[in-house]
Amino acid sequence: MFLLTINRSILFAFQSLWRNIWLTLATVFIISLTFLSINFLVILNAVSDSATTTVKEKIDISIYFKQDVKESKIAEVKSHLETLPQVNQIIYYSPDQNLAEFQARHQDDILILETLRELEGNPLGATLIIKAKELDDYPEVLAAIDNPAYADLIEEKSYDDNQIVISRINSITENVRKGGFIISLLFILIAALIVFNTVRIAIFTHRSEVSIMKLVGASNGFIRSPFILENVFSGIIACLLGIGIIYIILSLIQPHLSSFFAGVDFNIIEYFNHNFVVIFGSQLIGIIILNIISSSIAVSKYLNV
Repeated sequence: MFLLTINRSILFAFQSLWRNIWLTLATVFIISLTFLSINFLVILNAVSDSATTTVKEKIDISIYFKQDVKESKIAEVKSHLETLPQVNQIIYYSPDQNLAEFQARHQDDILILETLRELEGNPLGATLIIKAKELDDYPEVLAAIDNPAYADLIEEKSYDDNQIVISRINSITENVRKGGFIISLLFILIAALIVFNTVRIAIFTHRSEVSIMKLVGASNGFIRSPFILENVFSGIIACLLGIGIIYIILSLIQPHLSSFFAGVDFNIIEYFNHNFVVIFGSQLIGIIILNIISSSIAVSKYLNV
């Protein structure tokens, strides 16, 4: 008996979907837009996290020593910094290594190479490249470098430009996320209203059938179930449609992301494939719950049950 009731509810739901095809299409369209807007935030979050991680991996502090600083003094500074718990790695470049790298970088600039040949000796000093364990550790490392005992040894140090880049990325990402979140909430509200009104129109269309079912003793649960299932099916169709559109969008933007993240192993399609169940499963459950709640309220109001 229970299985028979379920089969009838499903049959009535599909019949109602077809009879109210334009309402069904409108519902699917709005839910699909909601689905796409939510996944836009997912895409943005994945891209921004990868961009920030990429930049953070390239962040370091470069200490440029004066030309006449002895190796023993540089080794002393390096040993002191290595004792800091915030420091992950320190790379030492000798003056000769710096000169060789500089010449390789400007090998096509004849003027610079001629100028170097005219200079006596190596005009460059040694360099220490320091990488901290976390981005928040850099201020403490910088404080250690600003030790007055090292002031006469250091020609220059660089970090501020990298910090500005990180701040800008975080600021842009945060603003876009806020905008996307507001748009998603708006679509969720519209979707709930569309589902609510779709159910009420469907009940009004089938009011004579509903009256007959009540007269013959049909339970309120049996009357409710086809209308709720109808919108659940609409939500599932919208999600499947949205998934197809999402993958089309991902395939279009992936070449641009590959160009942007040159040299970095980042593939947005693989990211969605790897997290398919978590991303789309949670959204599908959320949309089904939204449809069930909206449909239940609409049916209850109309039937006054």
